[in-house]
Amino acid sequence: MRAVLLLVLVAACRQAEPPPPGSEILGKTRGLSAAMCACKDKACGQPLRVQWDALTREFSGVTFSAEQVEGLATEDQRFMRCMAALDPAN
Repeated sequence: MRAVLLLVLVAACRQAEPPPPGSEILGKTRGLSAAMCACKDKACGQPLRVQWDALTREFSGVTFSAEQVEGLATEDQRFMRCMAALDPAN
């Protein structure tokens, strides 16, 4: 019985943290898209793209409201548009 209890406690300790709320992720996407739009060259944008990709992996398991989903789509379009507009020579 103690072994079973110990296994349950260990398993509970190993569970990942709950996913962040949708509003937190939306706020992060807004910040990253604003930063990307402020960039003038690819050297500035490249690390932001890495951060963007990492943030999109955080979406798994998060529940978003319809308004948040719309906001995420808007920020995704904004981010990609600004990234595409960066000077390719730099």
